Amino acid sequence: MKKEIQSSKIILFDLGNTLENTKKEVLLPGALKTLQATNTMRDSNGRVPILALVSDFDMPESSAQITAIQQRYFDILDRLGIRLFFEPVSKRVTLSTEVGVFKPDKKIFQAVLKKLDGHSSFKNVLFITENLDHVQKARLLKMKAIHFKGPGETSGDVDKLVNLIPLIKKFIEAPP
Repeated sequence: MKKEIQSSKIILFDLGNTLENTKKEVLLPGALKTLQATNTMRDSNGRVPILALVSDFDMPESSAQITAIQQRYFDILDRLGIRLFFEPVSKRVTLSTEVGVFKPDKKIFQAVLKKLDGHSSFKNVLFITENLDHVQKARLLKMKAIHFKGPGETSGDVDKLVNLIPLIKKFIEAPP
């Protein structure tokens, strides 16, 4: 009899205009508090959720450019002071740069799961972004998704990042 592997829940954030104001290159209000609170949550089995990032970023002209492009992205995380939430970045950060497609293509979300543990399914993922089209596509893949009203957005399920905290908690505590 094959034993089923239970995976931790995955909280998947977009960076630009979700955690960061890309025009001002600063964290949005409540971003740090939301990441800190999420990092202390546990599911009913005591497992910590996995915090991860998925971002559309520069597309390389050749595979030789990927490492340098990734490093530029990691430098952004360092400047914002949030890299520690996504360590190891080699597993917890997935860029369009390395996958070759932009969100909301299913391949980029599959790459996230493969990098993290290879056992999770989309139903274990809560995706948070300001892009409504990405939210809708993620939901079609059976992910939970929250539309954040980021800078310049006229609507969203949530208009303040700290208001995500109880929603994330509910997702983490829900039975698999």
